[in-house]
Amino acid sequence: MRTPTEQAAQQNPSAERKRKQNESDPRYRRAGKAAVARVVELEALAERGPLTVEQEAELAELRPKAQQKQKKNEEDAKSGTGRERLLSPVLRSWRR
Repeated sequence: MRTPTEQAAQQNPSAERKRKQNESDPRYRRAGKAAVARVVELEALAERGPLTVEQEAELAELRPKAQQKQKKNEEDAKSGTGRERLLSPVLRSWRR
């Protein structure tokens, strides 16, 4: 037996695309947060002493991702999109 979501996806291909996108989006957000956390951890280790070659390579790889995430967070804070996403749907409809 098919779920209503599966039935809708069969009738409307864009529903399947949207479902897949909704599944993948949190993975990207988690990956960005993990990159930022790991960069902070590696930089703290670097302050205590020299990093290993593997740690330096990892830091060099993750630093651009962390900077991109930080830049996006700053842009969201300036434009208000970050705050808007946090508001409940009821408040968003009330503010319009």
